[in-house]
Amino acid sequence: MTHSKSLISAWSLFLGIALLQAGVGLQRPLLGLRAEAAGFGPTAMSLVMTAYYAGFVLGTRYVGKGLGAVGHIRTFAGLASIASTIALLQGIWINPWTWGFCRLTFGLCIAALYVVAESWLNDFATNENRGGLLSSYMVVAIAATLLGQYSVGLASVSNFTLFAFASILVSMSLVPVTLSPRASAPADIPEPITIKELYSIVPTGLVICCLSGMTLGSLIGLGPVYGSIRGWSPIQIANFVGAPLAGSVVLQIPLGRLSDHVPRRAVMTVSAVGATIMCFITAQLNGTDATSLGCLFLLGGLALPLYSMSVAYTNDWLQPGERTSAAALLVRIHGVGSFLGPLLAGLIIGTNLKIYFYFPLFSFLIMSLYLFYRIFFHKAPALEEQTPFIPFPLRASRMVTKMFSRNGH
Repeated sequence: MTHSKSLISAWSLFLGIALLQAGVGLQRPLLGLRAEAAGFGPTAMSLVMTAYYAGFVLGTRYVGKGLGAVGHIRTFAGLASIASTIALLQGIWINPWTWGFCRLTFGLCIAALYVVAESWLNDFATNENRGGLLSSYMVVAIAATLLGQYSVGLASVSNFTLFAFASILVSMSLVPVTLSPRASAPADIPEPITIKELYSIVPTGLVICCLSGMTLGSLIGLGPVYGSIRGWSPIQIANFVGAPLAGSVVLQIPLGRLSDHVPRRAVMTVSAVGATIMCFITAQLNGTDATSLGCLFLLGGLALPLYSMSVAYTNDWLQPGERTSAAALLVRIHGVGSFLGPLLAGLIIGTNLKIYFYFPLFSFLIMSLYLFYRIFFHKAPALEEQTPFIPFPLRASRMVTKMFSRNGH
């Protein structure tokens, strides 16, 4: 592929990712508000939102078989069409059982779509641009998610308009990918090593990755449910869920770069302790004023980089040939945590709304204590042996881990 075609394909891919993420982001506050208006109840609302993460885990696990059978472009086209249809069905049949199935299927489709998109992203990666591509991917994905969430204010949640708009956004993501100059994308999807093997080498990476998934899954996944139960407006919910994502964009790179120059576990510990404190403080606030949003910004800025740092810390312990498979396993472990967190918190949030903050607070506290234990009783690699930090997209598939094989990472 020539340089000009490669550049066009890269920008087309980012456009497709942005449209897809906007459609995903719009549905978070939309479904929470519509479910509250339909009288689902806190537990049912939480379980519906959690089903997305279950589908996402299944999608990252089994999508490789579909890619091998029919190819990337046809897989992308078919699943994007299904995901677009599901967005419409949610506006037609409004009941918890239907929505639970829809969210499960939607999560599976989105996971598969990420694999296809990230196949191209990996193909564009070179030793010189790998870190920049991952950073751009993370920023584009989060920015598009934020824009999607704020789109909930464009129309009333009680009618069909926003469901149709979400469907349009997902459908339009088809255009840049299917019209790419490339006929196909790389089909080599890394298979993760076993949990037992990785845990025997670097347990800290697995534990922090799983706990990070649990906390972020509950904070982001249940944010619209929490806001709708409290009777907030669509824009207030978008602010509430968007502030932590904005914080991650601003603070992820500085924290990651800091962890390259000081012991990485120390930075992770400070982040975990800070996130614990911010959860406690935010639980005492009303959630919608400037102080609350500032605390949520800091909470996200401290909490979300823990995932990337756990990947980087795991790489510190591994040989170059092991890092791609290990990163693929961490993607799956983080996905499992993202499913378990909102599932556990959602089952009890109806009894006390404070659970929304106290569940991640407890998880961050466990994370902090575990890191203190590892620091005091187990050695870490020397600073000069640490691998460079690379921002890892929060909702990436195993395909993006192939980029860790470039330049020895």
